[in-house]
Amino acid sequence: MHRDYTPPMYRSSFLLLAGCAIESGLSHKGDVPEPDTGDAPPVVDTDVVDTENCDGFEAPGVSAPTPDAECIAEPTVGTFSPIVEWLWDVNPVVAGYEQVMSTPVVANLTDDDGDGDIDAEDIPDIAFTSYLAGAYSSPGTLNVISGDGSGTHYSIVGAGGYGVYGAGGVAIGDLEGDGSPDICTASTSGGVLCLEADGTFKWNGGTDADPYGFPSIADFEGDGLAEVVWGRQVISSAGVLLGTGGYGSGSNGNARTSFAVDMDDDGVLEVVAGNAVYEMDGTTVWYDGGSDGWPAVGDFDGDALPEVVRVGGGVVTLSDTNGALIWAVSVPGGGGGPPTVADFDGDGQPEVGVAGRSLYSVLETDGSVRWSAVTQDASSSVTGSSVFDFEGDGAAEVVYADEHDLWIYDGATGTVLMQATDHASGTLFEYPVIADVDGDGSTEIIVGSNDMWWTGWNGITVIGDADASWAPARPIWNQHAYHITNVEDDGGIPPIQSNNWETWNNFRAGGTILGPSHWLADLAPGAPEWCLSDCTSDYDDGTVVLYLPIRNAGLVAGVDFDVTFTRSDGVDVRVETVPSLESGAGMLLGPLRFNRVEWGGGALVATVDAAGRVAECDEDDNVAALGMWPCE
Repeated sequence: MHRDYTPPMYRSSFLLLAGCAIESGLSHKGDVPEPDTGDAPPVVDTDVVDTENCDGFEAPGVSAPTPDAECIAEPTVGTFSPIVEWLWDVNPVVAGYEQVMSTPVVANLTDDDGDGDIDAEDIPDIAFTSYLAGAYSSPGTLNVISGDGSGTHYSIVGAGGYGVYGAGGVAIGDLEGDGSPDICTASTSGGVLCLEADGTFKWNGGTDADPYGFPSIADFEGDGLAEVVWGRQVISSAGVLLGTGGYGSGSNGNARTSFAVDMDDDGVLEVVAGNAVYEMDGTTVWYDGGSDGWPAVGDFDGDALPEVVRVGGGVVTLSDTNGALIWAVSVPGGGGGPPTVADFDGDGQPEVGVAGRSLYSVLETDGSVRWSAVTQDASSSVTGSSVFDFEGDGAAEVVYADEHDLWIYDGATGTVLMQATDHASGTLFEYPVIADVDGDGSTEIIVGSNDMWWTGWNGITVIGDADASWAPARPIWNQHAYHITNVEDDGGIPPIQSNNWETWNNFRAGGTILGPSHWLADLAPGAPEWCLSDCTSDYDDGTVVLYLPIRNAGLVAGVDFDVTFTRSDGVDVRVETVPSLESGAGMLLGPLRFNRVEWGGGALVATVDAAGRVAECDEDDNVAALGMWPCE
């Protein structure tokens, strides 16, 4: 990408250290490309000591750059031309069980290309529960279908003698770290039923019953074995009950939606369960004495610690990290379901989205109402919502489904961007999710519907943009209490969960694993550090052992990029691949060994991401001129 760059002559500010005893592969003068300038090599203003070895040579560390808050892309405004890509409205395995009133989840569960691995080369799948006619609180089926609409992998009424609820929640994550994600859902026998990716029985664990409950998954101990959070209970990867809290379950009487994050910055996850926070063994961290409710977390006061926002009993409550009350306000329109957290207006501060009986509202950080839009959800009044930055401009849009319509609202103003009138639902606690469900690089909305009371869709509907102009999303949305850092793209559960509020500062919001779609990386090389080996009076002899600093001053990681070393005659003599360089991080690439033939007769140039695979805010700082062959 910078092949027309003319490198400066070798500069004495580059550090030269005395030689290393290395197999040098000395070249013959006749093999060396002639310098394109015809000039003699420059005299380096540093003494080069000819020693037998330099075993003590160590390249210095690399300073970490400060991420540039302005390293963002100009937004490409989507057209919002939604189309129905496909529907699953008939259960081909268990006849009649195609009514959906629970949040679907997305993850890759099947080896579609037959290579023996479940990985990014396979098509994501959608998992959800369904029920017959109007029996949403009765036993139902657990279904896994292909995200490209090509078919149903399986639909089962249970496993191991345990049944599933028709409107029970589903969570997906790799419990044992074996590379194959697992599925957990509400069990008709109480607690949680967990299955292998192919639907075979793993275990039934926990004691609390909840036909509408939503499990979540996290690794509390950092040992690669994930635990299941079920309301006030934590269950091991093997199904053993580890602890039970004494107060809230993260619900409003039912439909527990608790989850695990590091609330107190001690490096250990805690359970956030509405009016209480617990350790893994059920010990109470704090209990605020208020009513229970569906929780979410975000950093609302800028102290790099999370606050808990919950909705229960018709009230939105914001509690500090230690449980102290910050504010409590009534839900506009009455009722109130699980909250979302996001920067809805692009001002850099998080807001709260909440659906009520007759209004969807966004609340400012202080609890005041930014805007409300008229909706209809008299049947439950406790539906949830999701958010996504479709335009890539840093402001999130709202995706919400009530009894009759699927809506997308502008996050800043509440302006209707999309209204799909074919949706229908009796409504419980469900919400649409956002993912690249078919692996085509374009975002889709996945919504569950039922026509038991009103005419409209039933089953699963996948909606995309006709112009493929929506910002990209992840291939996963693995649980109701979804936050981006709680799961990897392949369904793996991170042993150390990054604090979502320190980067994204959102909850039940979509994006990519790297960062918001308008964030960019900024990769740049620094001045190289090297030592010389076997440099003799013959200008052609010697070996250069080189370390090249690379820094990322952007807002997201640079992933899978190359560093290319190019001779003055245009030949690439070395290509080194860097798997990832995080935002605000630096690294030393090396040691890299070059002989005279590789270096060439002119100046050698190093280019970071010459292929342009990483989107950067500054594409003009990717070249380091290494100068002429340094051996005298």
